[in-house]
Amino acid sequence: MRKTVQLSALALACSAVIPVAQATNGYMSHAYSPTAKGMAGAGEAAMPQDSLAIVANPAGANQVGQRADAGLSWFSPRREYNGLTPSDAFCTTGCKQGAFAPIGGGSDGTGTVTSKNNDFLIPGFGYTQPIDERSAFGVALFANGGMNTDFRSSDTMIFPGVGHLGTFGGNNPLANPPAYLPPDPRAGMQVPGTSAQGGGNAGINLEQLGLSLAYSREVVDGLSLGASFLLGYQTIEIKGVGAFQGFTQTFTQSMIASQTMSGVSPSNLSDNGKDSAFGYGFQIGGLWDVNPMLTVGASYRTKMYMGKFDKYSDLFAEGGKFDLPAVGTIGLALRPNDRLAFAFDVQHIWYSDIPAIANENDLAMKCDLGAAFGQPSAPGATYDGRYCLGGSKGAGFGWDDMTVFKLGVQYAVNDKLKVRAGYSHGDSPIDGTQVAFNTLAPATPEDHFTIGASYLIQDNFELGFWAMYAPEDTIKGPGAFTGDQAPEIKMHQYEVGVNFAWLF
Repeated sequence: MRKTVQLSALALACSAVIPVAQATNGYMSHAYSPTAKGMAGAGEAAMPQDSLAIVANPAGANQVGQRADAGLSWFSPRREYNGLTPSDAFCTTGCKQGAFAPIGGGSDGTGTVTSKNNDFLIPGFGYTQPIDERSAFGVALFANGGMNTDFRSSDTMIFPGVGHLGTFGGNNPLANPPAYLPPDPRAGMQVPGTSAQGGGNAGINLEQLGLSLAYSREVVDGLSLGASFLLGYQTIEIKGVGAFQGFTQTFTQSMIASQTMSGVSPSNLSDNGKDSAFGYGFQIGGLWDVNPMLTVGASYRTKMYMGKFDKYSDLFAEGGKFDLPAVGTIGLALRPNDRLAFAFDVQHIWYSDIPAIANENDLAMKCDLGAAFGQPSAPGATYDGRYCLGGSKGAGFGWDDMTVFKLGVQYAVNDKLKVRAGYSHGDSPIDGTQVAFNTLAPATPEDHFTIGASYLIQDNFELGFWAMYAPEDTIKGPGAFTGDQAPEIKMHQYEVGVNFAWLF
């Protein structure tokens, strides 16, 4: 018998989010070296000055002597989105087709919802040790994350019969759990065998910790080569995306197998607490002193091969796989005199190699359960389980590769005090058509302005600081999964840090 299934998830939950924490350039920090942080990341490739510089270029381990660095930064990303307004949801005349789109806006009528978590502490530690006059080893512990978005259901608009809708319709009983629309007289309204997967409070917390074990050697006068082995550890927790079980591979395939008589709720989609994964990668680098005024540096870090997030295997592509992208950097350091130095770096981040990050949102057109039974929900819609959440081509959030240009300057006021400033720019990896998927993790900042300084308090102790400001950038645009609604995401950032260095 021919059966038609119309899940209201397609009406109210059409912007499933697979978010990830980002620091500044996508979700990579603008720098890891305390001195380079004051120059917007410039200098990490070709002008190493502290032990954490090995995170960007392991060849720098034999350039900084024996020293230990311990730093801590206060990082404050201010995030918000503009979603559905009451006039969009309840208009009766003059409405655009598809105006009732799923990103629940603010309860104050403006459509704006702001994340509650704004303040995070991010540590960094490093140590370098010369082995002989030409070689050295180093170890560095560095971190990403601290994004922990928290969009409260109570801040979203009120919908009749539902109450506060939630950012992604998590409080809507027609979408969470899935329901037949209209009700199936054979099975009732709710799809048998399904259950709610998390309510209207939505958020993401991704924390990443890396350990770099580096070795470098001056192979000929003025040319140093280095390599490092990297260990990674990451944790994640995701809330409030349960309304999208109707677009998971687990649910849709169970409906096909039962001919719509019953469904299986995915157990690894949302609100499952923290999950963790370990991984590894490799890095190589080089430093060449062309002459006393000019140094050239370059490094390449492979993809970090991470274990799967089993608790969220129904959400992320490839069953929960979430690797870290490869990164390549080329830099120049120019020293016109003994006190003044300029640094220029170009960094490329290969987000497109990570399916969970790069896959575009094709859920509406390629994971349409109605199409599996010959009744597509929209013209041209098809069903291919690989494109559903958790599938090998499952929806990511459509990030492109990112190229970042960094320029910094350093001036030695005297033998003890150095001051720094920097600017960097990189186009956001998010396209306007992919805004829906990035609502919880809006990686919008493109420009970063920094200042910094270090002061040699004693012959063996140095105190440093830096500050960063990333002005607000906004991305807006309708997508294939948001109807005519054009949600808007935005963020601006602050960072202030201090570093303590012991020189041996």
